[in-house]
Amino acid sequence: MHIRPDGSTKYNSEPDFKFVVLEKFISIENEFAIKEGILLSSYFFLKRLGQSDFGLEKSDVVTEQVPLVYQPIKNVALNRK
Repeated sequence: MHIRPDGSTKYNSEPDFKFVVLEKFISIENEFAIKEGILLSSYFFLKRLGQSDFGLEKSDVVTEQVPLVYQPIKNVALNRK
């Protein structure tokens, strides 16, 4: 099989490329002050409004969700029942 410069081969005319897009989301393991919570919520709202597909076909793109831990919870109260 001879690989062409565009990533395709002699027997497969389509390139074998996959693009991975990392998408962040707020993890539930965060503890925010009110100001930080509003700021991050507005950031993700604006990101959702302006999200672009980068001009790529959906079959060539894999989206992976990555949790965003900004300020982890310090004291977790657990009760045994």
